[in-house]
Parts: sequence; structure tokens; C-alpha cells
Amino acid sequence: MTRARVSNQADAGAQTPGAAAGGAAVLVVDDAATVRAYHSSILTHAGFVVREAANGYEALEMTLAEQFALIVVDVNMPVMDGYTFVEEVRRGSLFSDVPIIMISTERESGDAQEAYRRGANLYLVKPTDPEQLALTARLLTGRLADPSGGAS
Repeated sequence: MTRARVSNQADAGAQTPGAAAGGAAVLVVDDAATVRAYHSSILTHAGFVVREAANGYEALEMTLAEQFALIVVDVNMPVMDGYTFVEEVRRGSLFSDVPIIMISTERESGDAQEAYRRGANLYLVKPTDPEQLALTARLLTGRLADPSGGAS
């Protein structure tokens, strides 16, 4: 059984800025723990409550248990890759409209086109600029005005 993980700050017992402000839940999906921690930190400081998954299959299970305002997903992962995950999310009626940002080291235009074809709203190349990710997350979730005043 898969257990939803909250960002490292929440695991340590500290109240996150997003939690304090009633932030929207964001799912970060990446097989690299350091990348998950990096993206989670950016999004937590931008006012979101962050959950993490290590692959597309684990993330798909999590979408059955919790509603997310945004999903940030890597392309290349074991078990279920990001493209397949996005396609599965778009097939389901519960999350067919949730904004999805795909982030990958793949820089070819064909990779971005494939992400959009599968249903992603945006394709970013790693390493992700923290301000760009925070602003994009706020725009896609309709939370541009951050009531907590959290900086990105």
C-alpha cells in the first residue's frame, strides 16, 4: 500500500507556509528524491501543500485518494513514465482538467510536443528555475495573489 508523503518540512513536524495558509495540494512526481525535494521546496514556499510520488503508478494511486490542484511530473521514470501517467490522468474523469507541468532533462522539441500531445499543460526543462516554477504553479492554479505572502 502506498503512503502519501508530505514534503520534508512537514515530515519533520514544521508547519509549512502552504499548510498555514490553507494552500492547494500539489503532487510532485519524480524518481529522483533530490529532484522531488527541490521541486517540493519551491512549491511549499510558494504557498502549496506538497505530496510526493516516486513514479507514475504511485502517483496514479494517490490521485484516487486525494484531489490535487496541480501535478508536476518527470518524463523518465521506472514503473510508469510521465507520458503514460499524464495520458492515464487525462482519461479519468476526476482529473481530466487538473493542470499538469512536465519537467524533464530532454530538450528536443519533439519531447515537448509529445508532452502536449499526451495532455500536459506546460513542458519545462531541468534544472527548473525556482521563480518560473512558483509563478507558473500559481498561474495554473489561479493563485497568483498569494495570501500568505510566501516568496518563491
